Amino acid sequence: MDPRGQRAAPYAAVAIVAVLGLVLLSGVLSPATPAASASPSAVASASASTSPSASASASPTPTATATPTPPPAACAVTPETGQLPTDRVVSVEVSTSANADFVTFVFDTGSLSPAGPPQGELLAAEPPFTFASSGLPLELDGQHAIQIRMSNMSLYNDVGEPTYTGERDIVVAYPALKQVVMYDESEGYAGWYIGYDGNGCVDLVRDGTDIVVTIAH
Repeated sequence: MDPRGQRAAPYAAVAIVAVLGLVLLSGVLSPATPAASASPSAVASASASTSPSASASASPTPTATATPTPPPAACAVTPETGQLPTDRVVSVEVSTSANADFVTFVFDTGSLSPAGPPQGELLAAEPPFTFASSGLPLELDGQHAIQIRMSNMSLYNDVGEPTYTGERDIVVAYPALKQVVMYDESEGYAGWYIGYDGNGCVDLVRDGTDIVVTIAH
């Protein structure tokens, strides 16, 4: 055999081993194929699913609502009765002040032969209102109403003239008082309806020979 061929065989074997070594080494050193990474939309959805929602993280603070204050209840009218100064009322006057409105019943000298002790009565009134003598409907201004009823009254003097000479329908625009209407003037009875607004209390007092209905504002 040719000695050059013998020398070439070892070199060839070494070359083959070297090539195999490079192949194996390249397999070790070559970077691994990267795994499929999550798409941006998937990342966004994942982060959205794990992070608290905006509405949860910034929940609105409950707003305190003020409880409306109910309007004050109307002052109940307390029925009152009592003896009148005389049996002859001659006029009705109205007036007002900073705190109350007034209806004043003015009395004159009584008759010589009264039918009996003249009595007055105050009580709450409810619609429908009517005139006592005819039964016709009576329109009365005001949210509330009271009734003044007088008995054993002398409606005519000794010569047959009407004793009462005042107005029979008084309309005003006071803070409380709105209207005063005479609804009865017969058979010894005299009666008035008084219409008023608001929740003020009503009182009946005597002032000398006058009777005064006070309606607080």
